[in-house]
Amino acid sequence: MRSDSILNPEKYGKGLKGIFRQAMHEMPLITICSPFCIVGVGLIIYHTYRYEQNDGNNKKYKLKYTLYRPDDPRVPHIKN
Repeated sequence: MRSDSILNPEKYGKGLKGIFRQAMHEMPLITICSPFCIVGVGLIIYHTYRYEQNDGNNKKYKLKYTLYRPDDPRVPHIKN
């Protein structure tokens, strides 16, 4: 009895190794680039989180002195 599956364990082998071999045979570009895409998205998420935690939106505006009101919410985060 044979099931109509898209996987071919008779040709490529069983388990994850067989699935990987079949993927490399049928769609090598996607199989090779997928880990790089996952790592890239992870790095983007990590650096965006780090940017927000380090108050990345507060950049130096001028090289000269700038006056701020005492009740300005940016006062505790001013960079010298």
